[in-house]
Amino acid sequence: MYTPVSWMVGWWGKVRRGFLIAFRKKRVLEKLERRRGACHRCGACCKIVFRCPAYDDSNGEPRCLIYNDRPGVCGLFPLDEKDLAERNVVMPDKKCGYFFEDTPAAGIPGGGNGSEAPLRETMGEPVRWGPPKVPAGGSKAMRGTFAILWSFIVKPKSDGNGQHGT
Repeated sequence: MYTPVSWMVGWWGKVRRGFLIAFRKKRVLEKLERRRGACHRCGACCKIVFRCPAYDDSNGEPRCLIYNDRPGVCGLFPLDEKDLAERNVVMPDKKCGYFFEDTPAAGIPGGGNGSEAPLRETMGEPVRWGPPKVPAGGSKAMRGTFAILWSFIVKPKSDGNGQHGT
């Protein structure tokens, strides 16, 4: 499945996405302006380089066990064509639901029509940079990237909210 080169490219992609989402949010928004389509929930992005321990397809339907606490790198994937190329190494026989156009979408910042409507993901939700903030007195459970790291040690249980994601 992975050649040494594709494995290194996959790791570099993970580092690149993490850096961009943490430190270059404006650049991420510029990239997302060109993204079209919707997630097909195939789970390929959860298997780049290694299988995410929060990914579960035991019942035949891919889902994320930490969907509401997933880090931004999960919810914003793919950022560009490089990400799609990395994803296609994992699942070349199934096309990703996302694709990129050369021009930004109309109606969003930088979209070319003068409108300054807020940028929204293709699926109709606002851009989500990571898990929601915990209200004062709320649960201090593992969240975001820490939730994924913790799930290498303890497999998360489904929260029963019916959310299926990758």
